[in-house]
Amino acid sequence: MDSSDDPVRGSGPAPTGDHRVVVPHDTPTFVPLRVDPPPRLYATWWVRYTLFLAQIVGLAVVLLTEYSIGPGGVATAPVVVVPYVLVGVLLVTWSGLAMFDAARLVPATRYHPPSRAWVAMTLWLVAFASPVIAVAAIEWARERFTEDADDLGVVVATVAVVMICFLFVWFPFQYHTRQAHRIGAPARVVAAWFWVPLLAAVGGLTINALGLHEFLAGGGFTDWDRTVQVAVIFGLPALTFTLSTWRATTVFDEVIEIRWLRWRTEWQQTLDALAAQPAPGPEHVPPVVPHG
Repeated sequence: MDSSDDPVRGSGPAPTGDHRVVVPHDTPTFVPLRVDPPPRLYATWWVRYTLFLAQIVGLAVVLLTEYSIGPGGVATAPVVVVPYVLVGVLLVTWSGLAMFDAARLVPATRYHPPSRAWVAMTLWLVAFASPVIAVAAIEWARERFTEDADDLGVVVATVAVVMICFLFVWFPFQYHTRQAHRIGAPARVVAAWFWVPLLAAVGGLTINALGLHEFLAGGGFTDWDRTVQVAVIFGLPALTFTLSTWRATTVFDEVIEIRWLRWRTEWQQTLDALAAQPAPGPEHVPPVVPHG
């Protein structure tokens, strides 16, 4: 066979201007597990513990104040207001920090926007104001009923306002449930944060309506009897809300911590694998062409 027909050797001199490096197809390619280090997160465990203690203290202060002061003075007593203001501040603080951490660990997708701290904090503030608006609407309706007991418009407006306020109270819990589902936390636990205390409140009112008040007032309505009634009507849902808050916040923080630890482990494995990569051989280095 003529050398001009040889597809390997060819018919003329080899070209000298082509210095491309041919890499074998079986050369292993380094694929990093992570391309950036784990993000810096805010510590939320201290907020969670302080929030739990503040709720327990607030519940105990309400019962002690009801026993010592008497009816009508609990809602406005400074010793009662201060712990629950602290509870509100801690709850908003934890929510903002948790949403910030979740946004840094779990990026947004086309159908799942990132968690936003300002949205969660705003929803909490609106939820705190909603019961005040609902009570004001009920008081307004009561005044109107004294003038005209058959005013149907007042009934419709009051029911509408109360239902809207109920939705506003539910919105922050629903937002946290959705974000828990996005980061891989059990959404059912976070959803129970709202529904379980609500059922406990309905149960306490039902117990009182079924004869608890008459039973306690049978031998004279003492300070102890009044405290027991407050413990059933207010203390039972408050304690349930305390426990469900602790459970929901702990689950959310645990998933955040697990994701961060996994990220750090994968980043360390990436660094170790990169350091273990062999140095490139001479066949991968382009030849040096002398000038002139």
